[in-house]
Amino acid sequence: MSDHDALLAAVLADPAEDTARLVYADWLTENGEADRGEFIRIEVELAQTPPTTEADERRRKVLLERRTELLKEHRINWFAPFLPHFKDGCLDRGFVGSVEVSAETFLMRAPSWYRTTPLTRLKIANSGVWEHRSEHPNWWLERLFLSHLLGPLGSLELEQVGLTADEIKLLTQCPDLGRLRELTLPWNEIRTEGAQALAAMPQLKHLESLDVAGNGITDAGGRALAQSPYLGNLKELRITRNPFRSKRTWTMLELRFGSALVG
Repeated sequence: MSDHDALLAAVLADPAEDTARLVYADWLTENGEADRGEFIRIEVELAQTPPTTEADERRRKVLLERRTELLKEHRINWFAPFLPHFKDGCLDRGFVGSVEVSAETFLMRAPSWYRTTPLTRLKIANSGVWEHRSEHPNWWLERLFLSHLLGPLGSLELEQVGLTADEIKLLTQCPDLGRLRELTLPWNEIRTEGAQALAAMPQLKHLESLDVAGNGITDAGGRALAQSPYLGNLKELRITRNPFRSKRTWTMLELRFGSALVG
């Protein structure tokens, strides 16, 4: 393994760590890629410098201007593997950290993406694609949930993609969700059976945010979530716009999740 590959591997292995990114940036600077190295260092500094003082704001202005210059010159070359899906908002401390793509596209391209960037956030868009081998629109989601491609993700968003309880049951079979901290599923049709399946998922024991608003979940599903042995780390639960009829359901949710229960 070359020095470049070893340093990049260190970045990919620990996406939350800045030190590996800065060491990689130094290597790039010393080996003919000074602009790329500078870009990574700028993004890391921006992440570490919130605009809390006037001096911070002045420094951020300088960094942001230089960031814009570097992106204008190099964005196509640096982020070609992610085109046409790349947006500046996808960047996280110098690397592509998130994508918004169809399940089909992610299945096809994620293996190569994971080799080049610490990708941790995925938003599935336009998943209901009819395909000649498919018997229903969520065929690609089924393949995704049964793959190993969700393992590196810290955030998974599937808003209004036609998700049903059947797909949630497939998600329970996903080989690795150990890094998942945020699961966003609003405005689907997972209903009570899907909520019960989520509540019984040990893979969600590290989850910090769950959004199941507008999913047709009845009282039985709400109680299942409140009694789940695996959702104890939730800091945010969005479960409004579901047809609860019993005040007892809300009481159970409030007792279990307290201030984590949000509108």
